[in-house]
Amino acid sequence: MNKKNDRHSGILCAQYFLNHRLDPKEIAWQVKELAAAGYDGLYAHARPGLLTPYMSDAWWRGIDAIMEACRKYGLEFWIWDEDYYPSGLAGGRVVWSNPGLVCRTLDFSVKEAGGSGPFEIDFDAGMLIKAFALKREPSGIFSSLTDVTGFCGTRRQKWHLRALRHGCYSPMISAIGHPHWRAAIEDNRFALVWRPPRRGNYTFVAVLEKTASSRHPDLLKPDGIRKFIELSYEPYFKRYGKEFGKLIRGAFTDEPSPGGGAFPWNAAFPGKFRNDHGYDLIPHLAHLAVEIDQRTPVIRHHYRLTQHRLQEENYAGQISRWCRKHGISFTGHLTRTEWLSLVAAWWPNEIRMYRRIAIPTCDPLGASEGWKAAASYHTAVKVVSSAAHLFNKKQAGSDALAVVGDEVSLRDLKYLCDHQIALGINFFAIHGLSCSLDGPRKDEVPPSLFYQHSEWKYMRVLADYLKNTCMELTGGKHLCRIAILYPSTSLACQVNAEPEKSRNLRDEDKIHRLIDELLSHQCDFDFIDEVTLQKSVGRNGKLAGPERYRTIILPYLRFIDGRTAKALNRYAAAGNRALAIGAMPSALPSGLKRSIRGWHHAAIEQHKQLTADIIRSLHGVPVKGKGADDVFVLRRKKNAANITFAFNRREKDFEGTVAGCAVTIPGRGSVLIRDGKVPPEPALETAADISANWRISFPHNHLPLSFWHSAAKPFANVRNIVNEPGYDLMQRARDPVGEGAETATYYCRFMLTGSVPDARLVMDESGVMGKWKAFVNGREVKRWRKAVVYDCRNIQADIGHLLAGDSTPTLNIIAIETSGPGRGLKEIPYLYGSFTCSYRYGHLSFPFVNGPAGAVDSASLQPWNLLGYPTFSGSAAYTKTLAIREKGTYLLDLGRVEDVAGVSLDGKRIATLAWPPYRCQLGRLEAGNHSLKVEVANPPANRNRAANLPAGLLGPVRLCHSAPTTES
Repeated sequence: MNKKNDRHSGILCAQYFLNHRLDPKEIAWQVKELAAAGYDGLYAHARPGLLTPYMSDAWWRGIDAIMEACRKYGLEFWIWDEDYYPSGLAGGRVVWSNPGLVCRTLDFSVKEAGGSGPFEIDFDAGMLIKAFALKREPSGIFSSLTDVTGFCGTRRQKWHLRALRHGCYSPMISAIGHPHWRAAIEDNRFALVWRPPRRGNYTFVAVLEKTASSRHPDLLKPDGIRKFIELSYEPYFKRYGKEFGKLIRGAFTDEPSPGGGAFPWNAAFPGKFRNDHGYDLIPHLAHLAVEIDQRTPVIRHHYRLTQHRLQEENYAGQISRWCRKHGISFTGHLTRTEWLSLVAAWWPNEIRMYRRIAIPTCDPLGASEGWKAAASYHTAVKVVSSAAHLFNKKQAGSDALAVVGDEVSLRDLKYLCDHQIALGINFFAIHGLSCSLDGPRKDEVPPSLFYQHSEWKYMRVLADYLKNTCMELTGGKHLCRIAILYPSTSLACQVNAEPEKSRNLRDEDKIHRLIDELLSHQCDFDFIDEVTLQKSVGRNGKLAGPERYRTIILPYLRFIDGRTAKALNRYAAAGNRALAIGAMPSALPSGLKRSIRGWHHAAIEQHKQLTADIIRSLHGVPVKGKGADDVFVLRRKKNAANITFAFNRREKDFEGTVAGCAVTIPGRGSVLIRDGKVPPEPALETAADISANWRISFPHNHLPLSFWHSAAKPFANVRNIVNEPGYDLMQRARDPVGEGAETATYYCRFMLTGSVPDARLVMDESGVMGKWKAFVNGREVKRWRKAVVYDCRNIQADIGHLLAGDSTPTLNIIAIETSGPGRGLKEIPYLYGSFTCSYRYGHLSFPFVNGPAGAVDSASLQPWNLLGYPTFSGSAAYTKTLAIREKGTYLLDLGRVEDVAGVSLDGKRIATLAWPPYRCQLGRLEAGNHSLKVEVANPPANRNRAANLPAGLLGPVRLCHSAPTTES
């Protein structure tokens, strides 16, 4: 891509977590690492644990250092617009600067009572706007609605503090302590006392206004977001204005929300509503809480239309205009794209909001993507890729790979990204590259996909794959003929006074399942929102816009806007296909005087569910072979070429055809097909099985010292440590000695056979708090120094000379004595050195260490735990002499690898294999001996969590003729 002509030309950006003290020297080498790993840019993301005060002079010096390093190493700089998240708060400064900007919400207190009264009802806390009494008939319908606000007032009903008191009420006489009884009452709330005109069963609805959040600004008016821009955007322009549109390419907004209530509110909202819909909302507020009559969904729909308009104008609109004015791109994501029920209340018609955002972005948290049981992930991604297609945006983004866990390897990351690419993502903002993992930071959003990750040095392979694949799939035309009507209206009409039920509506699960059915049968689709549909379908029934959908599906919808119904009728009448799955939705009128009505054209189909026959009748890509229902397909036409990306979500390989092209797609893998062709698989003819007799060399092993006994005593006073309580730091167990400032001592045991002269004790800089000393076998550990071992905030000390070892296992005890405020052992220390280790008992509290350790000559391939490296995460080198009997062209097949393999031959790097198939061409080899090296790396879970994941080169390893040879 030409960066000079494209403001957001990158494909891969790092969320660089600034979560410690900002050190310019650390920043310089960390940004250099990002550039070397293939990132196009970074977001300077303030994150929990940041010790440099946000927006202080020291903060800006840190940003200066990042900017300078980006300039030096060729990275784009992107503004992260918030102090952590959610965006819109400026870390709380918006409402701190003016408490009147805080968001408000409607809340509903719904009570039931029966009889002739008088009824006495105490409502929930909040400022009363209106109170209604609804008479319920035996049939269940409401026959009347009475405004009973005039019968309401405040009263205190909750007595407390009945006690004999001795203190007085001014300090000058309190010493006398005259005894007296007191009782007090609290919890002043609005209450109703009312006698109905007729006996019956009544539902009472109190509509209350309250603060939705103490930190969020009101999104229904512009003032708070204007202040947010002033606090979060303008300081960057003031300091770096000349770099806007050059080094500074854009800004990211992260998960803004209206603050928590299902019905955002302020004093101006009723007036805005009247202007939009021509009637007064206040007398009808009870409809938002309970289903009263046919007007209920209409009023709720109108409420969301006004809410949408105001939030789009005030949040997305204001920030988008500011960014355009200052020459940068505005990107980011709203609340939770996969959570349709929640989004229907917080960001109604979310897709339409993304018109204002240059790169619509989703945030699929976790590692469960692609699975049938987690189909909402498909929805999340499709929302933003659909917005990009609908509004003619070049890129659709993902705030990707958050909280996937320390167990994640490069091949897992590729799987997650492949799933998103298949659904239309071509821009990745990679989540979680932490400046440091010191202290609790390591658990904030594990893992850090940065230098702390044991496969980091291979990250360039993933970066290059993502960028090359996304470049192939960027531009041209999305080949898709199916649209699904985005269900925001239908779901929003079901949101009521029961927030828990409203955030888990039954229809949502059906919609996610339908989406999975379509994708698993290669029926690619886009969502289309109702407003866009209304505006895009002309009088002739033709659908205008970048996409040419021939089928529109209504997925388990109960309600749609009446203007949408008219557009669908025109669309179907023009010979296009429209089908409703589930019930035919009711059309909502634009005013209250008209009733909800039936509407559908005779050509619109209705089906109770999505059947196999319906799926076969839809536009899709033919995929044949066992496991075809686990293949997702994305197609684009670009430069006259048809490009197909096929993703296999199943664990096993898929062998079959995609659009007539024979393919093999590895389990959890993908393939790119251009004009019906894929790179041919080599014909493999085994020349030799070379699984045996490898020499395996490890760097220093590491052993997490996770189980400790603790005593509220000085080191010198403890006699038998095993009698003291134990706790497991790996599980973040609570320290038995508790908090305090008094002296406490912690003890860890392991058995050592032999010696480990190069042993080191390594731990977090904040691993021990307070004033502390460490002892090994009663002798104090000296000469602690800073180091970068598994993190830039490590300290270490040599302890080999303090260890006790013999020909049989010998007890070694490490003790740490702490005192003073905040004292205690907080994080796991590690034993590093040339040793092997094992756990002879089920619990990890008693490791056995053997030393010294060197290279291993292994007759067979075994996992690392059997070689004495059960908690090792990093790289080990497998070497052997490769005897070639006859010259020819050869291929190396490594079989099973856990998880990354770097292959070198005769000292030259041949390939890095980070996911199946673990095969690479060795090229044409002469007869004779060659030096083969395979460097294997595993993810950090064994080191960080003692996860016992399989690790190593497990084979079988084969040397193959990559093509039949006729030469002797």
